[in-house]
Amino acid sequence: MARASLNDDELWRNIVAGDNESFAIIYDRYWLRMYKAALHYLRDVYASEEVVQEVFLIIWNKRQTLDIKNFAAYLNSSTRYEVYRRLKASKNAFLEFHEGKTACAVVYNEGYEKLNEADNNNLLDDCLKDLPKRCREIFYLSKFRQLSNTEIAEQLGINKHTVENQLAIAIKHLKINFSRIAILVLLLIKIS
Repeated sequence: MARASLNDDELWRNIVAGDNESFAIIYDRYWLRMYKAALHYLRDVYASEEVVQEVFLIIWNKRQTLDIKNFAAYLNSSTRYEVYRRLKASKNAFLEFHEGKTACAVVYNEGYEKLNEADNNNLLDDCLKDLPKRCREIFYLSKFRQLSNTEIAEQLGINKHTVENQLAIAIKHLKINFSRIAILVLLLIKIS
């Protein structure tokens, strides 16, 4: 069987064993997807190429200790992490001194903002998917379409009090989930 026809799991087992050809196949299979994802946020061809190279270099160097169950998802997460790391490193405000005066210029990185927004939206969607459909719908109408409780009640043909109750349920659910996530983030920061 030709190696190119192997699935990701089979290729990964070969890579762990040190097979360069399997690594090259995985690289060829995923590099463009990773490059496009990095380029979307970084808007820099050279930096995006570096991100892909860095991710694959880490995978090769740590191949015997990594436990990858879903290769595509792992590459996606690794690429996003490397992009985030680069954006964070470049997102520093800097001071310039002109003729004895301090002028402060803040570097605005649109890619970082988009990455942050996308992460926040995914996090919010993940939290809200556990809610009942009607509760989720009411929350979106209120918070994203900026409709009043009365407008939502009229649009959905329900009582205004029901809208208020459903919003309270959604907000309580979000608070609980976000506090769990915040605790996890703090634990991860403390560990690293």
